[in-house]
Amino acid sequence: MREVNISQLWSRAWYLFKGNWLLFVGLLVLFIAQFIIAGRWGLYISILMTIILAPPVLVRAGYLVARKGQYSLRVDFGDLSPLLKVLIYQFILGLIPGSFVVLGSMLADPGGVILVLVGYNLLFISYLFGWAGHYAILSGRAGIFSAIGQSISLTTQNFGQVFPALLSLIGLVVVGWLPCGLGLPVVLPIGSIFLPLLYFALTDEEGVSHAKSLRLG
Repeated sequence: MREVNISQLWSRAWYLFKGNWLLFVGLLVLFIAQFIIAGRWGLYISILMTIILAPPVLVRAGYLVARKGQYSLRVDFGDLSPLLKVLIYQFILGLIPGSFVVLGSMLADPGGVILVLVGYNLLFISYLFGWAGHYAILSGRAGIFSAIGQSISLTTQNFGQVFPALLSLIGLVVVGWLPCGLGLPVVLPIGSIFLPLLYFALTDEEGVSHAKSLRLG
């Protein structure tokens, strides 16, 4: 098991965010515009499209910033195939948990509540062991399906490092939600940079982060 310094990873993520905050604001404006335009077909359609389209873009943006130190909207949208692969990967991760949540939401009895709770627990487990697959795909190390196995293997081998790192991310997101969600425009971009930094540190993949220097021992 490799040891990484989580606090230094967060410090690096914050530093990289400060150097690219304007570009992330641009992404936020695009998400808002997409939400408003999709709202013409109804609120639920608008929310659904945002949930589907925004995460892959944010994942790749964070990856590019962590690896190259900068982010370009032209680069991100110039080649849509990585975004499509990440979108499909996220769909696979959330398919079974999401099915439980949707089915449980349609039931008005206690069984529905149980199904929803099971779905959210499965979603947590799915992303706990599948978080690294996005970056295996973006780095070219794996295809959509082989990325699942690579992510499970990386997480299992480094569980003592990955679990507290992901808990720290969840805690930061909760803090971002507290002031009526006003902190999320800052928290989510920083988190999207933090995760690939963690991936680089655990896989020896080089990036602008110099992740090896963030590893202890």
